[in-house]
Amino acid sequence: MKRMIRVAVCCGVLFCGTLQAQDLDAQLEWQQRVELGTVVNGIVGRVNVTAGEPVTRGALLVELDQRPLQARLVKAVAQKEAAKQQMDEAKRELDRSLELYDRTLLSDHERQLAEIDVAKADAYLRGAEAELILIKLTREYSRIKAPFNGRVLVVNVQQGQAVVNYLQIMPLVVMVNDREMKAVTAVDSEMAARLRPGQAAKVGVHGEWLPGVIQSVGLEPLAGSGTPRHYRLVVGFKTPRGQQLRLGEKAVVRIDG
Repeated sequence: MKRMIRVAVCCGVLFCGTLQAQDLDAQLEWQQRVELGTVVNGIVGRVNVTAGEPVTRGALLVELDQRPLQARLVKAVAQKEAAKQQMDEAKRELDRSLELYDRTLLSDHERQLAEIDVAKADAYLRGAEAELILIKLTREYSRIKAPFNGRVLVVNVQQGQAVVNYLQIMPLVVMVNDREMKAVTAVDSEMAARLRPGQAAKVGVHGEWLPGVIQSVGLEPLAGSGTPRHYRLVVGFKTPRGQQLRLGEKAVVRIDG
């Protein structure tokens, strides 16, 4: 009987040990951080945001001067209209040629020339349509919009500044998603083997425990981790409403046993 009690006590201690939560020191990182630029060269026409300003997805942040692009658009529209008229005329001429050919009043060579004219007109029209699409895309690319809800971190451009991207695209605005953050810590190989992406965790920050989800468990040891080796653990969580968290702030990741 005493032996059974002793075994039960030992099993209870082991079971409780597996349920014990483990707290790990961590640091906060941005969930998303993007450098926004444009492939279009031009002069900055408008800057609608400042550093630290919250923005919503789709908000216009920076816009290049639209006047040169508008002029190119007007030209492309006119060229497309001219190409369409040429195409219509070439088709009418082909119909007339085919009618004369059926009446044996036109040679094979003349009929073929009319068909070639239609093919040329069609190619010209397609080229004009493609050019118009490219101009519209260029106008779209000349406007930098917020790709997600977040906050402007850095504005590297001012109204009137020239943007030239021949060799490298210049980052005009840096944005972060401050509504979702991630806590980054390190775990040894034994703990890493027990953790899986999607597993629930908690993040302690500013005296509050927040629900989180493990996003990734590193497969390569961290540089300089020494012995035993440690691996990067990332836990994502939502920023509490009304709070402003910052990169590099200290946090605690709690993993239930």
